[in-house]
Amino acid sequence: MDKDKKSLKVSGIPAGKLVLPIVLVLAVLHLAIISTIFMISKTSSSLSTIMQNAGHYNQEATSLLAGSSLLSETSGSFILMPQAENGESNVSPLSAYAQELMQDRRGPAVLQRFQTYDVPEKALEFLSVAAECADNMLDAQLHAIALVRSVYPTPDLPQLSSIPDYPLTEEEQNMTDEQRVAAARTLVLGSVYGLNKQSVSQNVNACVSVLEEASSQKAAETGRQVGILRSILWAITLTIIAILTGTFVLLYMQILRPLKGFARTIPTGGALDETTGFQEVRLVASAYNGVRNRRDALDNILRSAAETDALTSLPNRYRFEQYILESESSGYSVAMLLFDVNFLKSTNDTLGHLAGDELLVSAAKCISRCFGENCFRFGGDEFAAIVKDCTPDSIEAMISRFETTEKEMNVSISFGYAYTDEIGNTTFKNLLDEADQKMYAYKEQVHISR
Repeated sequence: MDKDKKSLKVSGIPAGKLVLPIVLVLAVLHLAIISTIFMISKTSSSLSTIMQNAGHYNQEATSLLAGSSLLSETSGSFILMPQAENGESNVSPLSAYAQELMQDRRGPAVLQRFQTYDVPEKALEFLSVAAECADNMLDAQLHAIALVRSVYPTPDLPQLSSIPDYPLTEEEQNMTDEQRVAAARTLVLGSVYGLNKQSVSQNVNACVSVLEEASSQKAAETGRQVGILRSILWAITLTIIAILTGTFVLLYMQILRPLKGFARTIPTGGALDETTGFQEVRLVASAYNGVRNRRDALDNILRSAAETDALTSLPNRYRFEQYILESESSGYSVAMLLFDVNFLKSTNDTLGHLAGDELLVSAAKCISRCFGENCFRFGGDEFAAIVKDCTPDSIEAMISRFETTEKEMNVSISFGYAYTDEIGNTTFKNLLDEADQKMYAYKEQVHISR
């Protein structure tokens, strides 16, 4: 089935097969003169309709992006600053958020209207993805707003009535205020939200591009027909000229224009369009895309192998050093934590290396569960974690949770950490040295007490 689809996708029309149809058209053109006048009127009317519809369709599609962006900005403003400087609830962005919720430009509404329009299926596919991602963003926004409002209650104002309640889970209800606010910010500032936001923009823009391309192609085709028909009214010679002009336009649209697009796309590393142009052009695009896909797959495999520890699936020491180089800047607080798994050698000696591996995997899960995504395995029994934009209190809370998790997972891990409220005042190396000294002091006490 997939092979049939691929064959159909790159089939197209061979350029050589256009010669005979053109000759036949020249032979029968004299029979079409009578109907030319009527066809000119009809095609001119169609051209006007195409242009009008194109503007309306583009406006409808971009309204989804505009609404999604406004919801994202207003909800983000409230979540980042739920209270004004005077301590009162910051309801202004929430009011704007509630007002936008009442607008009829949410994803499902726009998509439903688009399904009644005469637009390419590809445009509907892009818009459907954008609508789904916009709904995902809306769900994350409502969830985050509910978390923040549980910590910073807002007054019961009529203008906020359109914001639906979002039920919190029992786990979220048991969170501390700081954890709820942090969870809310993760919802609207995290990578998943960012990917949805990027997807909305990309897919709306892709939808608009498809609409513009479709309308341009229809307009070009209609204009070409009008030109040919008018030429027929004057003379066969002018008709022949019009046909030749149309043939050139076709060659441009099916060969030169796709190749021009290829020249712009290839330097960016993007995929080539395999659905436009003559068969020969599509085959070139298909071959290039196959090579590109194999290259990307190999790059992903090599990158993963170079940056990931095979046993624990944590980033390795190389990724740790790269992360530090990428983070060399100022303007934020940071805590550096180093860990050393206790009794690994005795576990290997008494229970075997498989048990030792299981101990390392458990230690990695314990550390990453408590200190977030920026956790690394140096090698052997050594691990590290970097926590940005933190406070001494939040680090102590993480450590407390870590010590509890240690007991639950039945692992023993020595640790030490260093903290600075401004990374510009020190270096990651200094933090690493300080954390290393504390960690080995802790480990020495563990072995002495044993």
